[in-house]
Amino acid sequence: MSLSKPIATAIFVSLFMATTSFAQVCRNLFPYAEGVVYDNNGHDLKAFIESNKKDLLYKGGKINGFSGNTWGYLQISNAKVPSLDNDGNMNFSQYINATLALYKTKDGAEATWWSRQCNSPKGPLVNEKVDVADRLDMPLVSSHDVTHDLEFKTFTVVEYFSDVYDAYDYDVLLKNYLLVKTGTVKDVNDYQAIISFYDAFLKKFTYVEDPLLENKSFITFLTVHGTRYIGYFNIANSKLAGHLEAVHLDYEKDKEELIDNIFSRLTGHVVYLYGDNLFSVDKDLLDYSRAHNIRLIQRNTATTKMFNSEK
Repeated sequence: MSLSKPIATAIFVSLFMATTSFAQVCRNLFPYAEGVVYDNNGHDLKAFIESNKKDLLYKGGKINGFSGNTWGYLQISNAKVPSLDNDGNMNFSQYINATLALYKTKDGAEATWWSRQCNSPKGPLVNEKVDVADRLDMPLVSSHDVTHDLEFKTFTVVEYFSDVYDAYDYDVLLKNYLLVKTGTVKDVNDYQAIISFYDAFLKKFTYVEDPLLENKSFITFLTVHGTRYIGYFNIANSKLAGHLEAVHLDYEKDKEELIDNIFSRLTGHVVYLYGDNLFSVDKDLLDYSRAHNIRLIQRNTATTKMFNSEK
């Protein structure tokens, strides 16, 4: 179906004005790409590879093996680099955050990076090609190559080494994902049970790309080798967007802080509690839900009910 000339002209003008407005607000749109990759005083992709390659191959190999290569594994960190104006001049007073990413492929590993224009969390994506010669001890590929490969994974574990990250990136770039702060899973062998648990969790959905799920969030509970994990998820772009934490609930205030933190990140007005042991936070969850008008629905792992079936 073709658009009429007046409509097409209006759309073009709107897009032009939006782009022009974005550029006017920020004159330093782009990051210094070489600085992201190898020229940022050791705070760059080159240094991240040198410090993490062995760890990436070991953990990623385990996750690939435990999942039959159906799960992906990324390690990410952050680099602050000078911005560039349209003439290519560096501005050291206006930095741009760049995401450094290492990806465990089936047979090896790849490195990539990306950032957002003007450091805007939802700005246009930037991933310039950089000539690295022999500077990196890992192939440098485009971010699209990595995210395209991950489209075919059931889940992706995103292990982050810096608290500076943009969750929106993973909402739009990945399929189902699980953000995990480095050090959360102390024994990599725990991933065998974690993967099995979330594979079973995913089977409780008729399909995730369901508009009926958009107002729902999920809190999951599992224990692996004595470590208690809580994973919580929203539906973002018809995908499961999650975060995994290891929890230590020694005092009542620990429970309150945990519940407040989790619900501050959830977007659904209906929240499912999925697991066979709620770690004695049942009352805290109920109190919070009543105070904030949130509907809770509890499901154990043996349920045959689908999350899609309830309104």
